[in-house]
Amino acid sequence: MQPIDKTVYWQRVRRITFVLLALWFAVSFGVVFFARELSTISVGGWPLHFYLASQGVTLVYLALIGAYAVALKRLDSLAHAAREDGNNGDGDDA
Repeated sequence: MQPIDKTVYWQRVRRITFVLLALWFAVSFGVVFFARELSTISVGGWPLHFYLASQGVTLVYLALIGAYAVALKRLDSLAHAAREDGNNGDGDDA
């Protein structure tokens, strides 16, 4: 992977954030919107919509947080490499 500059970095951060927020909204809204249809399916004696609201959605939120952390760690390492290639950190370009 190539190092990236500041503009590209922030474009990618916004894109990652938007995609993960869209997934968060879809999961949150989906459980409520389809609750009636999901109530016909049982998991361990509980209706599926209840299980998803109490357990499944929480696990999805944790996965989204983990995906965000991994993606930004990778992106930060690329940005750090770009800074190191661009200057030596002492503020003197000569």
